[in-house]
Order: sequence, then structure tokens, then C-alpha cells
Amino acid sequence: MIIPKIVIVKTIKGQKYADFIAKEINLAGHYCGITDIKNLREYLDKNKCSSKTTLIHSRTAHPNYTSKVLGGLEERGYKIINSPAAIRLTSDKFNSCIYAIKKDIPCAETIKIDKKEAIPFVKEKVEIWGRAVVKPMISQGQGEFCFKFDNADISQLKEINKIPTQELVVQKFVDYLKLNRVIVIGYGALEKAVFWDEPNQGWKCSVCLNTKIQCYKNPPGDLLEFAENVAKKFKAEISFVDVFSTKDGYVLNEINTACSLIIHERISRYNISKKIADYLLSFV
Repeated sequence: MIIPKIVIVKTIKGQKYADFIAKEINLAGHYCGITDIKNLREYLDKNKCSSKTTLIHSRTAHPNYTSKVLGGLEERGYKIINSPAAIRLTSDKFNSCIYAIKKDIPCAETIKIDKKEAIPFVKEKVEIWGRAVVKPMISQGQGEFCFKFDNADISQLKEINKIPTQELVVQKFVDYLKLNRVIVIGYGALEKAVFWDEPNQGWKCSVCLNTKIQCYKNPPGDLLEFAENVAKKFKAEISFVDVFSTKDGYVLNEINTACSLIIHERISRYNISKKIADYLLSFV
């Protein structure tokens, strides 16, 4: 039996980008396995993996279940990238913002609230802030359940009830010019894989599953430094840092560790998955 050198933990519903990384690892002459978080421990035992033979790379994130499973394996000695602590922090949109502010990273003012209390609370915040954003505490729906409210649409607050989670995040709206995504691997930004989008009609931008994102030819050096600093402070070795460009400088939107980058590779024509594979193989 060939024991996997690296095991990639995919999301339960998707596998495509995990396949991209696994292909690069296999082409380099090492066996890479893929499983999901629910079957991870069984997969490791079945394939006779151990902390001495196998590294785990998680491409799924959740502050509770995922980080708990990975944390148990870390206690058994497994090297896990990203660490369970980094996954737990980055996948919790409230605590990640609070942590960022404590680490002197500019971030929107953020408050956690129960959905049943949200409508009067958000109405009050709109009166103070002018504009407020409401979204799930854990990302869902690729921005579908992210809402902005101001005095002009305060009557639409019932839209909050569409959010499929009980715990919500309320943020002061960041008046931004661009939303950027910087791919950071081993705490170093990939200069050839920096992307942006800007608001056109409406207020939302996306640098995730957006086929119209733009790739910088010469990304701003201070943007790369900002993203690298965020990754280092969050101890997120492989991360995708989303940053607002504002008239007053950069503001962290969020840091992710489990996004598909298929669109980003196609638009940039840059093999990001090979860079991820090379970094993982540096520990083998």
C-alpha cells in the first residue's frame, strides 16, 4: 500500500480545486489523497497514515466542527496547514474582525447579535452610522445573505429574516473604491495572482466566484505588504486576503483559507495550485 504523503480535506459538496492541487503533488512524484472532514479520521486509518508519514491540508473551514476534528489530529502529532487555530479564527467573521482590530489591522466596526434582536438593533445603528451591513457570522451563499441598509431602504429590514443562521454580524459600512484579493502562500503574496473588483450598479463586489474579476498587472506594493501582514498576524500560511481600497487606505474585509481558485487561475493564467503544492511539499 502506498501511504499518502499529503491528504487534502475538501468540502463535503465540492472537490474540483482540491483535484488541481493533488494533481500537482502527484506530478511531483508524491501520492496525494483527498477526503472530506467527516471521513478524515477513517481515511487516515484505512490508508495507514501517521503523523510521521502524512501532512494534512484543509480546504474546508468551520470554527466548530472542522477545527475540532483537525485539533484532535494535531494533538496526535499531525502537521496541519492551515492550523486548526487559524481555521477556527478566520472562519468566524465576528471574532476575526475583533482579532484584527486588536492586532492593529484596520477593519470595520463589528458587532455580533442574535437574529431575533436584529431589526431594531440595525435600525438604531443606521441612525448612528448612516449605513450598516448585516451578514451571517459564518460565510454562506457567496454573499447572497449579505445586506446593506441605510435611511433610504430602512423599510427593507425584514430581509434580515432571510439569513439562514441565528447568529449575525452587524458592521459599519466601509465606503470603498475597490475590493482586492491577494493570494498569500507561506506568508508571501503571489504578485501574479492579485485580483480586484469595483462596485458598479449597487454596492456589492465579489472577488470569489466572480468571472469578471480583474487581475493586476502591477499590483501595489503596499497592498501586498498589507495582505502579508494580515496573514502573519492570523498565522494563516495559505490564505486569501480580501482587502478594501478606500480613500483613507486599506481596510480588511476578511481572510479566507478554503476558497476555490479555479476562476482566479483562468483569469490570471497563473498556476496557483502548483504554488500551493510546492509549499506543502516543502514540509514532506
